[in-house]
Amino acid sequence: MMTRLYCALYARALMLSEALRRRMLRVLSAWLAFISPMAMADGDIADILNRFAEGSRSGTTSVLVMVQLAGVCGVIGSVFAAKGMKNNPQIKLWMVALGLVTSLLLLGIPELIKRGQTQMGMTPVSVG
Repeated sequence: MMTRLYCALYARALMLSEALRRRMLRVLSAWLAFISPMAMADGDIADILNRFAEGSRSGTTSVLVMVQLAGVCGVIGSVFAAKGMKNNPQIKLWMVALGLVTSLLLLGIPELIKRGQTQMGMTPVSVG
């Protein structure tokens, strides 16, 4: 009888210590998440918008490079799909053509941007 009571108390103490440890980690994580933005908040709304604009500007070139990579992968995939079209009846000609045209458009986006800038009278800048 005493052994059973001892085991029950020991299990309860282990569960309580585990729950307290989990709760302490949650409180510590919440405290760090709450404190860290306050420690870095040294500007105003205009600084936030300036940082957002700088991030958008640097992100634009990265996105254009990724779009061109997707275009190259799409052209290669379309070529392989056209080759496999004779063995696989599920691959249709219109699917291959749509993939190829879309991929070629993705490859030409920087050139489209450059031509649009020259037509609008802006100085063309390198975007990719």
